[in-house]
Amino acid sequence: MKGDLVSALVLVSALGAAGFIYARVYIPLRRVRQLVRQLAEGKSQGGYVRSGAMGLREIITGLEQVDERMELLRVSARQEGFGLKAILSSMVEGVIITDRDRVIRLANQAFGRMFKVPGDPVGRRTFDVILHADVHVIMDRAFRGEGETTGEVVVQETIGVDAGRSVFLLNASPLRGEDDEIQGLVLVFHDITRIKQLEEVRREFVANVSHELRTPLAIFHGYLETLLHAPQMPQEERTRVLQVLKRHSDRLNALVDDLLTLARLESGRIRLECVTVQIGPFLERIREDWRQTFEKKKCLLELATPVDPVLAELDPLRLEQVFYNLLDNALKYSDAGKTVVFGTLPPEEADTVRFFVRDAGVGIPSDKIDNIFQRFYRVDRARSRELGGTGLGLAIVKHIVQLHGGSVGAESEVGKGTTILFQLPLQHQADSPPPAELDFGLAKNKLNDSIPDRLNQH
Repeated sequence: MKGDLVSALVLVSALGAAGFIYARVYIPLRRVRQLVRQLAEGKSQGGYVRSGAMGLREIITGLEQVDERMELLRVSARQEGFGLKAILSSMVEGVIITDRDRVIRLANQAFGRMFKVPGDPVGRRTFDVILHADVHVIMDRAFRGEGETTGEVVVQETIGVDAGRSVFLLNASPLRGEDDEIQGLVLVFHDITRIKQLEEVRREFVANVSHELRTPLAIFHGYLETLLHAPQMPQEERTRVLQVLKRHSDRLNALVDDLLTLARLESGRIRLECVTVQIGPFLERIREDWRQTFEKKKCLLELATPVDPVLAELDPLRLEQVFYNLLDNALKYSDAGKTVVFGTLPPEEADTVRFFVRDAGVGIPSDKIDNIFQRFYRVDRARSRELGGTGLGLAIVKHIVQLHGGSVGAESEVGKGTTILFQLPLQHQADSPPPAELDFGLAKNKLNDSIPDRLNQH
């Protein structure tokens, strides 16, 4: 009996020790192993139970502190990553970051749009994404340690709806590590296409103005030298020289006046003084003003007025300027005996009024019709200069019409004449954006049906 009791006590003690080891050592150790594996995987567990013997409680407490710090780092990283992505996605500049092997590690959406990159470029080499040698030349210079490197990249698209020429200013900045070795590059692409276009327009404008001024100034210089070196010139010859000087002086004055007007229109310094105008009587006054001028050239001027009274809110002085330029052009390019018709057409929209000026002149080739509203553009330069044109009249017309919130366009046929059509809103809205040019492909038949047929009989 005594031996059985001792055996029982030993068994109970062993079972108790085993239970203690299982509960206080094995289970906490298994828990520690599980926690370490989850921490290694970047998973925050939480809900730690501090139990165990032989320092396991302290180990679990330490793991809990490590987990809390790692969670704070993860939250901070997420916030910084979100902020960086938000900043990059909101930038209009294209941005990419590469490593030393030229693998893209970060890129924003603007970069993808600039270079038409399909899919996500991250993880791909720049050679596979950017097919423009200029970019890689600039990157080579930056990797050679030349510091921040800048250069222009020209992208020429020849097909598709985006066909055209784009120019980007590229800044490549090296990323250096603690050992001052270059670890990668930050590339920033600035779209300077619009700036380049404006520079080209400015150069063309200066060249055109210089060209327009050169001829009359050269004539002035030549004839003045003639007058100075021939004081005994016959009166008849002197009169002829003075008439030539007067004609070119008028041309210079007209050119300067048109340049000043166009500059004020394009700079926005001209403000419309709109009043309510009755269209019919307004057009009648214009016809009376031009009647004698047309009669001198033996041309007819006819007016097509609206059947019903039409009231429009516009600047009458500026609209007179529009008709002055259009009727002046129509008369210049019409031979004696021809008829010029101007007036209104039935409106395509209830809140607009449509005007037109049509001549029976030489007409404009179809491939040049879209350019006639550009500054200094002439279909026939020699004849235009002979007739005294400055090449700015239709550009002024376009700007005044657009300043009213309207549209202007042209339709022409070689040998049969040209029609300039523009439409204005009945009520002027200040600071309204200019609409698109009129589509004469749709309006051509309506124009021909609406304008009096007797025009073609002269």
